[in-house]
Amino acid sequence: MENDGFMGAEHFEGMGNVWAALFGDAKAGTEILPIIVAEGKPLSVVSGSDAGMDVLLLQYPEAGSVRVAALLVTTPENTNWELWSAYPILEGKPTTLTINQRHTWSNGVEGVVAAHMANVEAPISFFAPFYLRDFANLELDSDKVVHLSALAFSLSQAAPQEYTIDKGGFYEDRLQAFLEENPGKTQADFSPPTVSLNGAKILLPAAYSCEWQFRFPVLAVEVVLFSDIKLYKLTVDFIGYDDDVMSGYLYVSEKILDGYVPLAGHEVEGIMWVTGSLADA
Repeated sequence: MENDGFMGAEHFEGMGNVWAALFGDAKAGTEILPIIVAEGKPLSVVSGSDAGMDVLLLQYPEAGSVRVAALLVTTPENTNWELWSAYPILEGKPTTLTINQRHTWSNGVEGVVAAHMANVEAPISFFAPFYLRDFANLELDSDKVVHLSALAFSLSQAAPQEYTIDKGGFYEDRLQAFLEENPGKTQADFSPPTVSLNGAKILLPAAYSCEWQFRFPVLAVEVVLFSDIKLYKLTVDFIGYDDDVMSGYLYVSEKILDGYVPLAGHEVEGIMWVTGSLADA
């Protein structure tokens, strides 16, 4: 594993907690693999990669906001299709981003991308489900329409938070300004400033690249189904200010909510796994 400047955290070449996040049980991720292979629709085929591999991506079901994919590979040494990877594919919200960095996994067919918005310098790293297909068009420093989505590993309603600043440089600066503006007043008359997190859009690196701690308001909610699992598709602004925001869809399975139902207007917090592609499948 390595830590790249734009990626925010160490690389982990695997799916981590995505199956537990979707099904509530990581074991269910392996149980659905035979279904994907047997009934999946060929979604992306890349022949003759640099390593001489042919790569096939199957998705199941054929349509929907939430699908799962299996990555099959043949190599010069083994012409039989081998299952190399599997992961959710999530419908994303298009946002124009500048590509900062690409990191190809050691298997040569999967990878992670880091990008930022024009007026929001902080980059976001995301798993690219169509990495091999999109790679040639992910030129560094180019502007691309990326379909951003995320799957919540954990999510709960955020409590209102305000902090009183009663010491330090900011406090001293505000106190001095108050005394200059109010001759005859003393420090005892001064009300310390407060800082509120309410309504803020906060994104911080979690354990690995593509995984992010978040806090932000929910703008809209739609209920979608995968198999018999209910998921809430939240429209959110991941980061940014005013009209300069990085927007996406955040999916959260009912399996991890412990009875909580997110609603538009709620503020939520947790950890999410972010994905992005140049075209929505």
